[in-house]
Amino acid sequence: MIYFKKIITFLLVVCGGTLLMSSHVSAQGEAVDADEFLKKQGQADTAPAAQSEVVAEQPKELTAVEKGIAEAKAELKDKDVLAKKISLAREMHKIRPTRTQIDSAIQRASLALPAHSRRAFVGAMKGMLNYNAIERISVDAMIETYTLKELDSMVKYYSKPEAKSASDKVMSWASIVQPEIVNMIDKAMMRIRTGQ
Repeated sequence: MIYFKKIITFLLVVCGGTLLMSSHVSAQGEAVDADEFLKKQGQADTAPAAQSEVVAEQPKELTAVEKGIAEAKAELKDKDVLAKKISLAREMHKIRPTRTQIDSAIQRASLALPAHSRRAFVGAMKGMLNYNAIERISVDAMIETYTLKELDSMVKYYSKPEAKSASDKVMSWASIVQPEIVNMIDKAMMRIRTGQ
């Protein structure tokens, strides 16, 4: 089951085209300095309760991503725009087929297993997954998440040979960067836990 979760998480990353970071790293989506965090923790303990009530009453402003998603959803009301978005989302899936991405993720996940278990794992995973349903879910998510201009730009970009080459290198890049990020997070968490 843990391998299945890793595959689904990986698919979200691959289909979305971005490297996702854990939300616990920073609530604001920015790098967190452990020293600053510890300093703020000490200040938070002494802050008056009234100050936190004022913050809670202020309406939350949408982030740029939330605004973009709201714009993409608003476009769904226009049937012509919706038809174009569906066509572009399907085109993206022709350029970057869901089946290929899933199979690749399954192969990578199987490497965490002993060699004698890999073939059975790959076969079981491929047999359990409904590729067409996953593609439909992905297409629907794309039209709800991306604006028409964004989808058009994505299709134009990913149609280029250089973009395909760059996409093929994402996992190599991530394999270099991810351990460094994990190491930094581990060190920061240790400093937070020990108060140093």
